[in-house]
Amino acid sequence: MGVLDWLTLLSYIALNVDIIFQVRKIYQTKSSADLSLAGMSIRYVAIIIILIKFISLSDIPLTIGQGLITVTFSAYFCLAVAYFMHHKKGR
Repeated sequence: MGVLDWLTLLSYIALNVDIIFQVRKIYQTKSSADLSLAGMSIRYVAIIIILIKFISLSDIPLTIGQGLITVTFSAYFCLAVAYFMHHKKGR
């Protein structure tokens, strides 16, 4: 792998760390009130489409990075939806 491949992988790791911090914030505050579920849904579909594209290209660093993003964003999205639904029931 070249330098650009390593930098790409490191940028995906940074994105995952950001998502993990968001998951932690939702869990600690027990609130997803400041999140847009519509926006998150669009981002989730885009992440999956990009993952499929990278798999079709057989680009290992991009596939690994996008796979990590898919896993961490899935947890983030599920947690946000769970707290959103819980908050909605409480009204």
